[in-house]
Amino acid sequence: MKKTFSLSMAWLHTWFGLYLGWLLFAVFLTGNMAVFEHSITHWMQPEARVDHSLPMPSMLEQLAQGQAYLEQHAPREKGSMWMIRPISDNHPTLEVIWRKKGEAHEVVLDSHSGQVLKVRETEGGEMLTHFHYTLLADLTGTIIVGLAAVVMLVGLISGVVIHKRIFKDFFTFRRQSSSQRSWLDAHNVAGVMMLPFLFMITYTGLVMQPLVFLPLGIKAVYDNPRSLRADAVQSFERPYAAEAAPMVNIATLLPKAQEALGAVEWVVIQNGGDVSAVVEFFSGVGGRISAVADHAAFNGVTGELLGVQTKWRDSAYVFRGFVGIHVAMFGGWVVSWLYFFGGLVSCGLIATGLILFTIKRRKRPENEFGAASVRVYRLIEALNIAAIMGSINAILVYFWVNRLLPADLEGRAGWEVRAFLLTWLVSLLHGLLRKPLAAWRDQILLAVMLCWLLPLCAWLNGLPTLLEFWRLGDGIAFGVEATILVIGLLLAMAIPKVSKAMRGTSSIRKKTLPKEGWA
Repeated sequence: MKKTFSLSMAWLHTWFGLYLGWLLFAVFLTGNMAVFEHSITHWMQPEARVDHSLPMPSMLEQLAQGQAYLEQHAPREKGSMWMIRPISDNHPTLEVIWRKKGEAHEVVLDSHSGQVLKVRETEGGEMLTHFHYTLLADLTGTIIVGLAAVVMLVGLISGVVIHKRIFKDFFTFRRQSSSQRSWLDAHNVAGVMMLPFLFMITYTGLVMQPLVFLPLGIKAVYDNPRSLRADAVQSFERPYAAEAAPMVNIATLLPKAQEALGAVEWVVIQNGGDVSAVVEFFSGVGGRISAVADHAAFNGVTGELLGVQTKWRDSAYVFRGFVGIHVAMFGGWVVSWLYFFGGLVSCGLIATGLILFTIKRRKRPENEFGAASVRVYRLIEALNIAAIMGSINAILVYFWVNRLLPADLEGRAGWEVRAFLLTWLVSLLHGLLRKPLAAWRDQILLAVMLCWLLPLCAWLNGLPTLLEFWRLGDGIAFGVEATILVIGLLLAMAIPKVSKAMRGTSSIRKKTLPKEGWA
């Protein structure tokens, strides 16, 4: 019975891991990049370069500049929402945002002069975040990713079941052994090392979408599921009066807000320019694991304090605790980098599992698909290439297109996203047309060149590069570009191993596969 159960778990782990691994690798990789969403966006708008040799304007000055711009340019209508995001540790520019008919408009201001910086249109890191949990397909994509996360949990549990020597596997890595053994050891070590992280990140990712994945539980408590947020977050909004009125100077309210909240990270103005205007100061969520944003609201015309929320329901702390653990907005740069490295190892776990499937069958075909096994194995290998190297190259092409397209091109953000998606198709076609190991080598080499030549591309287009970011003291943009170069170095280390595998494959193929074998 034990043997049968173990074999069943092994089958489940192998095939569910294979079919969902193609999607999960892309989801994990883009989620890994999303840890530095704002940093990537800043890097993708090089016109908003930050010169730290100049004294940074105070928050009072930044709020005054943001308010002046919004009052002059933002719409004054029912349901309008204005937002000011001053400079912070992980947000190096002064931004103003407003929503009109559900569409967001964002402008970057020079924090010294208050003038608009003409930055290039881009989705930046936000696109990678949206792909991570929606596949850029809204609710349909969210459901698909959620189902994949459920399968991920099944894969983790089945992986624990089939690895009876789980602690021994953690300390076992036979680098000089056979190719298959080395890949299996790498898969086991990565799996055991990241097991708590993977359970946490997968489960919290599901819990973050209660309206999608837990609708019956919410319906049992609330007649209207949308009341879930209203029950936790205290609202100080006032009904729109359609009566124009001059706004209070927001900067004068800052000391009172800081007294109530401590630090202030952003400001939201509801019904700006109307007698019903409300100004809310938010403390941000970076200082705590439970991602709740304390806020203080003021009358936007008189400056009267309307209320403060610094205490939340226990259920809100629990739920937002899951959110905070998933998005890693606590602990500063240290926690962000720990999540980033954990995500890289998790991507390695998925990749080694996919590669191990084809290596095992390259040496000893199991003919699960009968006469079509060789062709199916060949397709699986091409899909592995597209899932792993296609995902990596898609992000790098996304960065390259950001640097290559004219800054004033209309709809350039859309072209960046199209290039991102098209790269996967090109990667798959290349994987089908080339022999697998040659395709692996070609696409790894492409990724290395995309990483290492990116600063040269920027320099030829008159854009700042690594040295310019260093000179300006722009550590965020410098860190993004330096990380890309390091990733290129890590990928370059794989090229000799693939070349060595190519030299040793022909004899294996002759012994184990017919002439039309896929290796």
